[in-house]
Amino acid sequence: LNNWYWERTTNADARYHEKSVAVLAARARQAFFEYNPLPLSGDDPERVYRSVPLGPLVEVFALDMRTYKSANGENRQTSMDASSAIFGAAQLAWLKGALKNSRATWKIVA
Repeated sequence: LNNWYWERTTNADARYHEKSVAVLAARARQAFFEYNPLPLSGDDPERVYRSVPLGPLVEVFALDMRTYKSANGENRQTSMDASSAIFGAAQLAWLKGALKNSRATWKIVA
């Protein structure tokens, strides 16, 4: 499990020449978009979440569970708050609206 976070450095790991995880993550994100032919969103060209209709009966809603996730902690929250966020406000609002407006009989959230 790679439980990285933005502020982390790789100073103690000789395998990495680049020590900033933020730089490594940005490079990985660029490689992801160069390798995967995802349709671009007009308002955010790096947006990963999207819906894919599969005929008149099925629509798949693919979510991004990494980009908008809050920083890693001890995972001992007693209630849901900003420290336990996964989807981000914009993605969650998009999902609610897309599910509401979808005419598909079967809606799959993945």
